[in-house]
Amino acid sequence: MSAWETVKLAIVRRRLLANRIPDDAVYPLETWMAVKAAMTSKSEKELRNIIGKKSYDEIGRKEFEEYQLFRFREQLRYVKKESPYYREKLKDVRPEDIRTLEDLEKIPFTYPSDLAEQPMMFMAVSRTKTAKEFSTTGTTGKRKMIGYTTGDLIAKVDIISSALRSVGMKNDDVLHIMFPAVSAWDPSLMLAGACKVAGYGSSTCSSSDIKEQIEVMKKSGATHIIGLPSFIYRVTTLMGSETNLLSSGIKKIISTSEPLSESMRAKLQNAWGCNVLDVWGMTEFGLACAIECDERKGLHTDEANLLFEVIDPDSGKRVPDGKLGELVVTSLTAEATPLIRYRTRDMAAMVSPPCGCGAKFNRKLLKPSGRMDLQFKVGMGYKIYPVMFDECLFTNENIIDYQMKITKEGFKDVLTFEVESKDQSEDTRNSIIDAISRIMEIDDGIKDDLIDVPRVTFIDIGSMEYAAKAKKIIDLRNNFD
Repeated sequence: MSAWETVKLAIVRRRLLANRIPDDAVYPLETWMAVKAAMTSKSEKELRNIIGKKSYDEIGRKEFEEYQLFRFREQLRYVKKESPYYREKLKDVRPEDIRTLEDLEKIPFTYPSDLAEQPMMFMAVSRTKTAKEFSTTGTTGKRKMIGYTTGDLIAKVDIISSALRSVGMKNDDVLHIMFPAVSAWDPSLMLAGACKVAGYGSSTCSSSDIKEQIEVMKKSGATHIIGLPSFIYRVTTLMGSETNLLSSGIKKIISTSEPLSESMRAKLQNAWGCNVLDVWGMTEFGLACAIECDERKGLHTDEANLLFEVIDPDSGKRVPDGKLGELVVTSLTAEATPLIRYRTRDMAAMVSPPCGCGAKFNRKLLKPSGRMDLQFKVGMGYKIYPVMFDECLFTNENIIDYQMKITKEGFKDVLTFEVESKDQSEDTRNSIIDAISRIMEIDDGIKDDLIDVPRVTFIDIGSMEYAAKAKKIIDLRNNFD
């Protein structure tokens, strides 16, 4: 490392609030949020007049919601001045009118299609001040571009560092970063950077070669793994018989960027002998937007930088805690591409504190159950999602991966599963068909005579080329709702 790089690293480390978390913090991620809120109340007169000059250990849910509303008002003022898109969209909005969470409904939604159609209109800084730009097509097929200033990147490194501290990482730990074939925006860069400034070791392998992943992991002395659950599952299934994963020294596995089914989690935990924690994030907002604690009863949300709402997708009205709806997110601190009430298309629910881990004011996100744009209708309009089939198929230890195609024969929908399996016997085929047929939506469709009995075709191991975020369901029907 050059002298200049050493100086830059020291500067970033001084700016990280993660380094101000006390060693005895019960749940470091929440403490980090409390530190941020307390520092804001000391430096911003408007917030200080509302909650007083609080220390971090005096911050509760009431004070934290006031911090969020203050940041929301400030972000509205910022985007009305700096973002061409919001300058026009919010021209009739008065930031000072947002005093309660119910007042958020006065603000119109932002849609992914808006961002895809005119990304530069969202930019609130000149491109000369943009340190990094990431793009993603997500699941919509429309490319969206997100800009990050240096301040944005440091904020993301800060939350990632705090999250890694919360999952138990210490200075002598090494994070193995396992993201093969991810091109939209490489999370490896952000994770490796966060590890460097936080003082953790890291190793990165972007190869889809399973043996190479294991070799890099062993050579680095990895103690934690983060990556795509589908790929970690693939490594586990194919290498478990050749490598003693229980003796690998892995203390925790972090699953991100794809849905994690409970059946997949169970298999990974049994194979590696450690907890598997889920993370929710989007390119639009960063990698560590929400992360599970060891309780695994919801994901702790980054409420210092983001404001989460759950709405009825049809009416647009907020729904009560615990009720499923569409997740809506506002970036409270973003500089380059701030987003206000952004409809994520993820179906989820929020629950209020406390949590068994010790967190007292941080709201949790119940694990998203599916994406609205990955939803398909079969039979009598029954909604199906990929995670629905993950849950039943990955209970079979022989199954490595699958893809399902929907066709139509006469008036019946036909679900054909192409399955990569170590056992391709008729017994396995029948057990797969039986498991799928027991899913309520499929069972009802078969009884209604509108869905045919599921079909299973085995394919050779390795013939299904691994791809990050591959489509699990392909609809080949010409006419469908």
